[in-house]
Amino acid sequence: MKYLCWIAAVMIICLSGTPLLRAQEEGPVVREIKIEFEGPETVNKAIVMSNIRTAVGKPVSRDVIEQDVRNLIATGYFFDVRVAQEPVPNGVRVIFRVQGKATLQEVVFEGSKRYKPERLRRETTQKPGDILDSYKAHQDALKIVELYQKAGYPDVKVEPKITADRDTGKAILRYVINEGDRVLLQKIEIHGNRAIKTDALLKLMKTRRHWWGSWLSGTGVIKEDQLREDLEKLREHYQSKGYIDAEVRGTRVERVGPKWMVLHIDLFEGTQYRVGTIEIKGTKLFPVADIQKRLKMTTGQVFTPDGFNKDTKAIEDYYGERGYLDTNVQAVRIPNVETGRMDLTYTVREGELCYIELIEIRGNTKTKDKVLRRELAVAPGDIYNTVRVEKSMERLKNLGFFSKVEPRPEPTPIPSRKNLSINVEEQRTGNVTFGAGFSSIDSLVGFVEVTQGNFDLFNPPTFTGAGQKLRLRAQVGLERQDYILSFTEPWFLDKQLSFGFDVFHTEANYYSDVYDESRTGGDLRLGKAINQFLRLDLQYGIQLIDMSIGGNVSEELKSQAGSRTRSSVLASLVYDRRDSVFITTRGNRSELTAELVGGPFGGDVSIYKLNAKTSWFFPSFNGQVLQLYGAAGVVDAYGQTRGSGPTVTETNGTVVKVNDVPIFDRYFLGGANTLRGFGYRDVSPRDVNGEPMGGNSYYHATAEYTFPIVERIRFAVFFDIGEVERDAYSFNIGNLKSDAGVGVRLNLPIGPIRLDYGYPIMTDSATGKAGKIQFSVGYQF
Repeated sequence: MKYLCWIAAVMIICLSGTPLLRAQEEGPVVREIKIEFEGPETVNKAIVMSNIRTAVGKPVSRDVIEQDVRNLIATGYFFDVRVAQEPVPNGVRVIFRVQGKATLQEVVFEGSKRYKPERLRRETTQKPGDILDSYKAHQDALKIVELYQKAGYPDVKVEPKITADRDTGKAILRYVINEGDRVLLQKIEIHGNRAIKTDALLKLMKTRRHWWGSWLSGTGVIKEDQLREDLEKLREHYQSKGYIDAEVRGTRVERVGPKWMVLHIDLFEGTQYRVGTIEIKGTKLFPVADIQKRLKMTTGQVFTPDGFNKDTKAIEDYYGERGYLDTNVQAVRIPNVETGRMDLTYTVREGELCYIELIEIRGNTKTKDKVLRRELAVAPGDIYNTVRVEKSMERLKNLGFFSKVEPRPEPTPIPSRKNLSINVEEQRTGNVTFGAGFSSIDSLVGFVEVTQGNFDLFNPPTFTGAGQKLRLRAQVGLERQDYILSFTEPWFLDKQLSFGFDVFHTEANYYSDVYDESRTGGDLRLGKAINQFLRLDLQYGIQLIDMSIGGNVSEELKSQAGSRTRSSVLASLVYDRRDSVFITTRGNRSELTAELVGGPFGGDVSIYKLNAKTSWFFPSFNGQVLQLYGAAGVVDAYGQTRGSGPTVTETNGTVVKVNDVPIFDRYFLGGANTLRGFGYRDVSPRDVNGEPMGGNSYYHATAEYTFPIVERIRFAVFFDIGEVERDAYSFNIGNLKSDAGVGVRLNLPIGPIRLDYGYPIMTDSATGKAGKIQFSVGYQF
């Protein structure tokens, strides 16, 4: 009992002494905080006060003051910060003595002959009025060096020099530039290559010799970063051919005059390896023979690192798609230089069968949860199929809503179950675009376009998050005007069914010199993806079309004047297996459309249209591509409209039966997108005055071969054939028109540009024999 009382007494004494100990550890109370500047006061005192935690009325703390000093230095406004204390009644005065960095008064460029100061300032981040930062000054100097090197000045030197006035706190930053001579790349010589020709290796490199087009392509100089990438490409290319030990032994530059140089590249090819033995170890759950069927590389084949990695993943996917999430494959390759064989061993550590318990999505601050979940190919309760999870992540990335999509399995209390956690980061999905364009068809145009790829019609005021598509575009030019509002819901009624509508007004003055056409209308769209490559779309549209015709025109053309209401239903079936919708190198795209106008849908026009077109792309060697394109179409009147076209008498006495199909629904060929050796819409039946009037049947085919010149520039040769006939279902090859020509394809950041020169081969008196230059912007399939 006495022992317990003694312990209690000691505890009471200890506890009662704790505040006293704390009071002894704390410093005196801060009664005043003073800011003193060493040199000119370049920074407002409020900035100092907003970055310190030391406060009046609180005890002085060494830890807090040290953190205050770090915070002030981190602002970038100060060279030096020191802290002192002075005693005052009932406490201390804390003094922060700071030395502010100089304010930049002027930025000067000395020694620059190649570039004006305005151009060099675009490479620098330091501007007059900024706080001088010597680190940024040196980084900007490196940017200027890079600018000069890209222009062919390999020996350029740029030194930043700072002149500071401590009395005024102002500084002048001078970039002293020694340009050196401009030296251009005359030739690239590769040494040591026997298995692969020099020309094939040079085509892999972005570093190219100087030529007349270097001003556009940026070639003809040595850029250090680009050259490093090129040398790595050479090594990777050799490895893709089985030369695993290939390497670049060195490079050197030889000056061959005051303004020219030769780049020498020394290669070591080594041995070409072929696959030797293949062994799979550690498999207990599944037969080795079944797993081995997934492997693409076989004994005797050329060994490649890419194929080796793909086969490793194929084994992991074999287990992963069956739910064995934690399966690990250790792949080992054993080279034999003497035999040129690469023996492969895959050791499998099998995991346990795993199911998905929950799917948790994090980070979607704007996008609704269901927009992500409907893209997933897995669900809670499913086997944890890693292949389907990967495909689901690709679908989320393809939405374009997220800058990051990361899946992660997370453990649960149940051993055989894991949660699938998906972490995403939202990115900007709306764009406002201004621009201008020119083509040989519709001349000069300017436009403004607003798009939102993650629109939500029912979520004001942000109107984002539901994955809908909105597009507003106004385009005004010398020969046309277009105003478009477009909306698409890709998951109508939460099903894989797209629904949308368009409202538009267009005015086209470029179809002819003697008539103008305007359209005002809208449509409703419904679409369904049948599988990964096949899609079916239905569309109902109604338009008011006005034809304004003036001048000395034929009676046949005059009959087309006035306004008509066009009401139609269109069905289209599209099959698309292209590798890219922009720069296509392989695959095909085919489309069938059928349209019924008028009849049960009302309106002033009763016709039907059938169209088919297909494009095929075949890759050749060194990035060359052959494209074959074919298209055909028929339009005809039906019902009471058929045969109802009036008969007119022209001024020369010719009696003409007017086509039952309105001119705005007929076919024309010629121009940048069809027969390039002919003028726009020049291939067509004509009236008595020679004005193209269009026809009810057409066919068109193109063969085009393109090959790269430099990055972003391709050269093209082409051959076009086609014809337009007055009557429906008339495909008379006796009237065939054809042309051939050459062109250039520029894939620029502002968009693709196509420039072609076509020369007519098979023609007639109406179309003439003069070649045509065709210029357009946009992709073609």
